[in-house]
Amino acid sequence: MEFPERSLLLVDDETSVLNALKRVLRRMKCTVHTAESGKAGLAVLEEHPVDLVISDMRMPEMGGEEFLAIVAERWPDTERIVMSGYSDTQATIDAINKGKISRFMTKPWKDDEVLSVVAKGFELTELRQRADKLEAVKEQKTRELAQLNKTLEQKVEQRTQQLRDSHQSLQNSYRAVVRMFSSITARRMGQDSRYNQNLNKLLLLMADRLNITGADLKQLFYAWQLRNIGKLSFDDELLKPAYVDLNAEQQRRFQRHPVLANASMVLVKPLHAAGQIVLQHKEYLDGSGYPSGLTAEHISRGAQVLAVLNDFVELINGRYQPRPYSSEEALQFLREFEGLRYDPI
Repeated sequence: MEFPERSLLLVDDETSVLNALKRVLRRMKCTVHTAESGKAGLAVLEEHPVDLVISDMRMPEMGGEEFLAIVAERWPDTERIVMSGYSDTQATIDAINKGKISRFMTKPWKDDEVLSVVAKGFELTELRQRADKLEAVKEQKTRELAQLNKTLEQKVEQRTQQLRDSHQSLQNSYRAVVRMFSSITARRMGQDSRYNQNLNKLLLLMADRLNITGADLKQLFYAWQLRNIGKLSFDDELLKPAYVDLNAEQQRRFQRHPVLANASMVLVKPLHAAGQIVLQHKEYLDGSGYPSGLTAEHISRGAQVLAVLNDFVELINGRYQPRPYSSEEALQFLREFEGLRYDPI
C-alpha cells in the first residue's frame, strides 16, 4: 500500500512560535501548513488534506478548544494535539471533551518531544488509512464471495433437485452429504453399514424417551452421524489403539478431533447446530473432558446426550479401554460416573 506524503497544520497567533516549530519540523519529511488563527486554520483545512493539527489554546476570535471541536466534527480522521503555555484547566478539559485531542504539550517545548509526538501521530494516521483500505478490500471480497455463493447455491439447488428426482428418500442435498461422510467415516473406523444402522436406532430410541423432537432431533442425529469426522485425518497409530493406551502426546493430538469435526461442519450452514454438539460431545459435567474442559452449565443438552451414547459405543468397541466391554459392563461404567461425567438423563 502506498500513502501520500504526510502533512500537518500549525495554528498559533504568534508568528515566532510558528517559525520556530517549522524549523524543528524540517527534519520530518512532511508538508507543514501554518495559520495564525482558528479561522485561518479552518480555511487551510478546507483547501488541503491534513493528517495532524497542533493548535495553541488561547487565540483571539476563536480559542483552541472551539477550533479543535470544529476540526473533530468536520475532519474526524485528523489527529489533534494541543500546545499551550497557559495552565488553563477548564480550557484543557474543553479541548479534551469537545476537540477529542490525542495529546497535550506545553510551551516551551522540547524539540525531541515535538518530533516524537508528530511521528506517532503520523503512524496512527497511516495505521488508520491501512485499516480503511483493508476494510474496503474486505467489503469488495465479501461482495465477490456473496456473488460466488449465490452462484454456488444455484448449482446446489439444481443438484438437489436432481437428487430428489433420482433418490426419493433424500429430502435435500445436505442429508446426502451427511450420509456420505458418515459412511466414509464408518469405513475408516472399521464399522460396517449394518452396525451403523443399529446404532442409529439406539440414538433414536434415546431421543424418543427424552422427548427430543423436530429440529433438535435432526441436529442431534446429524451430530451423531458426523461425530467422528474429525478423525479422518488421523493415522492408524491414533485410531487403532484404545484411548487409554495412547501416550500423553498422542492423547493430546487425539483430543483435537471434536474441533476438527466442528471446523468442517460449520462450513455448511444447516449443520452449525450439529457442529456445536459435536464440539462438546467429549466434554463432561465435572470439567474432565476435552477439548475445552467445560463444566455442566456450559455443555448443551444435545452434547450431554451424545456423550452418554458415544462413550457406551466406544466402551463396547474397545476404543476407550484396553478391551471391549460387554453391554452390561459398559452400562455399569456409565452408572459409576452418573452425575460426575454424565447427566442422569
